[in-house]
Amino acid sequence: MGQWDWVYDLKSQPIGDYLLDKLAENLAEDVTKFPPAVDGWEDEATKARFEPLLASGKKPSELAVRTAIWLVQADLRREFDAVDEFMRNGGLDDRLGSPEDRELCRFLWRFLEDKVLAFAEASQSRFKRAELAEAMNKLERRLYRVTQA
Repeated sequence: MGQWDWVYDLKSQPIGDYLLDKLAENLAEDVTKFPPAVDGWEDEATKARFEPLLASGKKPSELAVRTAIWLVQADLRREFDAVDEFMRNGGLDDRLGSPEDRELCRFLWRFLEDKVLAFAEASQSRFKRAELAEAMNKLERRLYRVTQA
């Protein structure tokens, strides 16, 4: 058996799927090694809001992560009414117990969405928003080994 025989056993995968898998892998690493490195803050108010929380060493609950993933997916699919209704009706307050967990969820929502949109920009918008939302499903499966029905 030659050194590269394993290459023949690999299943071919379209490059787009491969890149979306890599995006999900990168995001999963950011979530599992929380807090992630923040490249830059959009403004001083955002920095003042989230930096102390991240420095505290607290980690988001599984429900906070799953909620952030859902919020990113909804934004990417342009389901703004669903997000608005969720937030207006106290969705975070009802789902997440502590104020810290709610803030960690809000941070993750922004962070993950910013990373996905930066990926889309770097790939020169070769991916549709629905495909990017699917990458969030891949992220959730990677983190929690979700099975598809």
